[in-house]
Amino acid sequence: QFQSLQLEREMCLASNCTLARVNLSLRPRLEDGKASLAIKYQELREIREACWDKQQRLEAYLENWSPQSALGQLQAKLDASEAESEAQIEQFLAQDLPLGSFLESFCQSRTRSHICRTQLEKLQELLQKDQVGRDPAGPAGDPGALASPARGRLAPLRSGLAP
Repeated sequence: QFQSLQLEREMCLASNCTLARVNLSLRPRLEDGKASLAIKYQELREIREACWDKQQRLEAYLENWSPQSALGQLQAKLDASEAESEAQIEQFLAQDLPLGSFLESFCQSRTRSHICRTQLEKLQELLQKDQVGRDPAGPAGDPGALASPARGRLAPLRSGLAP
């Protein structure tokens, strides 16, 4: 029995020695794998950061170029054009602007105003149609809700001089 235990012990030692040699022979492969994995993790970090940056830029771009943003920009442009027309009328009535200059600049200003108003109304119409397409109940507002109200003396002039 002692000899069998001794033989079993020697077999276990030989087996352990063989396994240790095999494990040691696999060590370079393990180190290469670890290095490769570290490189892959670094690449993953860089790709994740690049994706995050691109996502941030995309969100900023979408925010700047959304239909609501375009609507606001058109509204601001329309308001500026209306204010310019109002200022021209004030200058003309104060006799600071000759008739020829007034008519030319006022017509250009009113043309810009008309184009902005038309674009604004069309965009509002498109947004409403889009909303109706998504919401079966439909929108509750009218297309001209965001257009600026008539201002002072421009109201009677719009019908006669606006292109």
